[in-house]
Amino acid sequence: MPETDQLLLENNILSSSLLVGLFNHITDDKTLAVLDMGLASSSSVNFFGRTKCRLQFAGLIEPEIDSYNNQELSHAERVSLFKEILNLQPNTKIDIILFWDIFCYLSAPAIGALLEALMPNLHARTKAHSIGLLNARQKMLYSEYGIQAIDQLWQQPVNSIQPKIYPHSRHDFGRLLSYFSIDKSCLLSGNRVENILMINSQAN
Repeated sequence: MPETDQLLLENNILSSSLLVGLFNHITDDKTLAVLDMGLASSSSVNFFGRTKCRLQFAGLIEPEIDSYNNQELSHAERVSLFKEILNLQPNTKIDIILFWDIFCYLSAPAIGALLEALMPNLHARTKAHSIGLLNARQKMLYSEYGIQAIDQLWQQPVNSIQPKIYPHSRHDFGRLLSYFSIDKSCLLSGNRVENILMINSQAN
């Protein structure tokens, strides 16, 4: 079955057995700090609107994403660029990061710079969600993502030109995460894998 047909048949909804793991350490009296690397999807806005939450959208997956992969940039310049785009306040500590498939569109140096830019705003119990390829030789569905429910992801195919894909193998991806490690993984349709990431104890 073609991947585009899968998207239509699923009515833009993907079942997720891992999402609940992002929230199992959150107490009712805590205001959740969430950083979404994508655009402001209505599904995520509605989902988090029912919680005590500070939700920030970074919108990194834009046409200018190639600028983060510019080979002429130094590491320090990349880190500075990400800090400027993210615009996180120094006293903000992020509880949940929704990376979605951003790592598929970033080179290894860009991933390192993004994670370093984030590090001052992370804490020991920060968790993250990401989507990657099961096989580095396969194509990535170009989509926007959001959270529909505690066990459902929302996806919407993007019609604009897909940025260059950087096909990191599972081994390389784990190595590139530096401050994070993969806690759990689960298969999604379209040759994709969703991951729950946790902070490495060495990073704190």
